[in-house]
Amino acid sequence: MNNQHTDQYEADDVADLLDDLINAEPACDSTKAVLFTGPDIETDEERWVREAIAKAICQARCPARAACLSYAMALDPEEGVWAGYTAEELREVRPLLTFLPRHRTNEVA
Repeated sequence: MNNQHTDQYEADDVADLLDDLINAEPACDSTKAVLFTGPDIETDEERWVREAIAKAICQARCPARAACLSYAMALDPEEGVWAGYTAEELREVRPLLTFLPRHRTNEVA
């Protein structure tokens, strides 16, 4: 995790984003974690295939994509598939996603 970016978020904000993600009932779950994070050792080809399968799950049927994307932007992960994007793809689009809130916007004042 890129601590410099994460430090810009309060711990409570990150926890709230995780709660939002969990409450959105993502298509991924702990039984499929290795599909989204990968094994310790894999070839580039194996990683591309695994990531394509994980992305397809996110893109086709995940009701939590927006929440997952917000959470991933707060975490700035170094690996894995988040909201249908690899960690590398997220780093590339980060400058385009400045509109994402740094905290929950659906709370009642």
